[in-house]
Amino acid sequence: METKCKRNGCKKPYNENENNDQSCKHHPGKPIFSDLKKGWTCCNKIVYDWDDFMKIEPCALGRHTNVEVTEGGEFYQSKTVQNAQKGIDNFANNAPQPVRKIDDYNKEEAEKKKLQEQQQAQVQKQIFVTPGGKYKCTNKGCLKEYDPKENTECFYHTGEPCFHDLKKFWTCCKVEKYDWDEFMKIPTCAKGSHTPKVV
Repeated sequence: METKCKRNGCKKPYNENENNDQSCKHHPGKPIFSDLKKGWTCCNKIVYDWDDFMKIEPCALGRHTNVEVTEGGEFYQSKTVQNAQKGIDNFANNAPQPVRKIDDYNKEEAEKKKLQEQQQAQVQKQIFVTPGGKYKCTNKGCLKEYDPKENTECFYHTGEPCFHDLKKFWTCCKVEKYDWDEFMKIPTCAKGSHTPKVV
């Protein structure tokens, strides 16, 4: 009798009689969703496209398990909210604020300018075309191929995917699931135009 593996990056059916230490290719780390970045802490690989994230090759071998795995813990959380809260607490407590050096300021401004240039270059990149002559939509929850000559509607999620404890949901829908396959089946909540993938 086959059982479905619970490890991140695997989720495949397996037979316990054939299960061994080399059977399961998986991610032992945490999924990363920080700003536009996506990846796994165990792989040290960051991508920006959801398709590319789903294609990241698992980096560990082990036995399949049907027990919900918590080895990665919660998903990686950005420090932005934490740092903002520290600033609020410092202001409320009248804590002295550190003096910024002009060199540090200039460095930050240069980094911001570089980021803006990279974003502009991203927009100017060519649209990705499949071998069949279709475009690939990058809207979350859609990701379908479509003919740009046809006026087809796009059904997608406006929010971000969230993975907290064992729960999986979209911020725009708040429909919580625990199984990865069920999460992937959550109906989209918005309708609009496709956004083509660029290369």
